[in-house]
Amino acid sequence: MTDVKTVWQNQAIEENDMITLSDIRARADKFQSRIRLRNVVFYIYALFNIAASIWLIASGRLSAFLYPMLLMIAAHLWVLWQVNRHIGARHEPGQMGGRPALDYYRDELKRQVSGLSRAGLWYIAPFMPPYLWELAIWQQRIEARAAATAMPPNYVLFLFSIGGAIFFWTAVWLAFSRTALKLQLQLEQLKRVQAE
Repeated sequence: MTDVKTVWQNQAIEENDMITLSDIRARADKFQSRIRLRNVVFYIYALFNIAASIWLIASGRLSAFLYPMLLMIAAHLWVLWQVNRHIGARHEPGQMGGRPALDYYRDELKRQVSGLSRAGLWYIAPFMPPYLWELAIWQQRIEARAAATAMPPNYVLFLFSIGGAIFFWTAVWLAFSRTALKLQLQLEQLKRVQAE
């Protein structure tokens, strides 16, 4: 008969299924760096649009669009604040043990999933009023120009702009939704690990 102690010591260890504290810390650090990179892209995009709008306002170009552009600048500033509030990277408390590190990572995943799943409200919706206002002004100018020249209005660029905006905002919404789904799957995986 085999000694129980020898069998126990020689059994295969399921290292692939085990998650160590260093694995959790590495995942949390990688997660935080991805959040920071994503948000830097958001900040650069918003600041570029704000700078372009300010330049257009200061140069007097597109003066008919002054108020919608000011509203668009306000929308960008609002969204920057919301990005920081809803999906900004939070600092990891220093020197955490196993359970607090796991809880921190789980809470950050929950916060990101919540923020990203509602991005249509706080990221996309603020841009719609100024964009629709700009479209209304643009359509009015097309019709006025057509009436002055007695030619039918040319809506090609106007419709192309609408199609481009629909494509862009749908892509943004899908990117947020996809990321929220990926993070939700990570959260479910983490819950399984905690249950074991």
